[in-house]
Amino acid sequence: MEESLIDIVTPEFLMEALTRLPVKPLFASRCVCKTFFDLTSVGRRGETFRNLTSFKPEFIALHSANATQVLALQFGDSNMLNCVDPEVDVDPQFVQNFRLKPMFRMPDFISQRTYSRDVNKSVLVNSCNGLLYFVRRHAGDERSFVCNPVTSEYLLIRDVEWDNRFRYETKTKGMWLGYSSGSNQYKVLRILSFTDVDGNPVEMSAQALVVGSNSWKDIENTPLGRDISWDDSPTTINGVLYWLDQSSKDIVFFDFERESFGEIALPSEYGDDQLSKIEFMSIGVLGGCLSLSFNVHDAPHVDIWVMKNLGNQESWSKKYIVDAVSPSGMPLYGQFRPLQVLRSEEILMLWIDNDLVCYNPRNKSLRYAGFHWLHMNPRAVGFTPSLISLKDTLSVNDFSS
Repeated sequence: MEESLIDIVTPEFLMEALTRLPVKPLFASRCVCKTFFDLTSVGRRGETFRNLTSFKPEFIALHSANATQVLALQFGDSNMLNCVDPEVDVDPQFVQNFRLKPMFRMPDFISQRTYSRDVNKSVLVNSCNGLLYFVRRHAGDERSFVCNPVTSEYLLIRDVEWDNRFRYETKTKGMWLGYSSGSNQYKVLRILSFTDVDGNPVEMSAQALVVGSNSWKDIENTPLGRDISWDDSPTTINGVLYWLDQSSKDIVFFDFERESFGEIALPSEYGDDQLSKIEFMSIGVLGGCLSLSFNVHDAPHVDIWVMKNLGNQESWSKKYIVDAVSPSGMPLYGQFRPLQVLRSEEILMLWIDNDLVCYNPRNKSLRYAGFHWLHMNPRAVGFTPSLISLKDTLSVNDFSS
């Protein structure tokens, strides 16, 4: 009887190979044969889907070591979340046949503070350690939830608390999810403004909520400009949330461990002319370092800076100068948001409202994925898929799936 490949290779090799599969094929692989199922899963074949989402601890650890970042995409206020795996989907061999992959369908909530009883229009806000955070923006309750799209589990966050101090109107400017490694807690940061009867902001404030708790905590010393928006694209490094502040023209950060704010100056090379064009800048993470891109309008190129020593302005280094010219020779305008460094060493960027682009630093070429549906301006958030259940990640029991 002829031996199959599965009979020849070691279990360790098979497990290593399975951890390198994208999430959807990984789930499908467990239905291929008993060997694949036994290597990866807790439970028995034929059990419910919930049991099928339970992976062995040793497999989870190996998968976490090999997992690469993917992009979660939400078009408008659609309740369907789609996924792009840049390591595969932007490869020139496969990009022509690419189709968006549905990944997670958001639950429907009924607002408790509106008469229309409309279901939610939850919007993807940010990610943290494989979890995605959604908020029902501009709604009466501003309900939000945390989810693991891989296991299809989610947890509702306590409704926001409204403060009518000084008889001013309270308006939420943004909410984001973060993680404190010291306390092993996930937290939500909420930034709000108080406006007068004419709608003019008179004060900024902030609150934090430990996920799973029932009370919001006021944050003191909030050095925030007045231009912060739900549409800002913050980035997270080691439990610290960073975003560009359009008013103060620098980078503001919030440390979820210390529950405190701080500021980082932009490169000292930037004068008043560059700072007046901060709307053409974008921040991200490249190689574990805070990065800044600036699409220079008086020249057809994008400058990409990297901060080698986090918090030290003098450590900003202009690492790449990307020729931002289309195949037709026209200069490309708009933000280029750095997303990640691919295994090919190409730098993946989101050319806002247009396309995904890859910059090859070796031959200094710019390649366009050709994803024309990006003209529909989806919300794009990078995250690294996690097989850990929401119960174990958040240390809570009251979650849904």
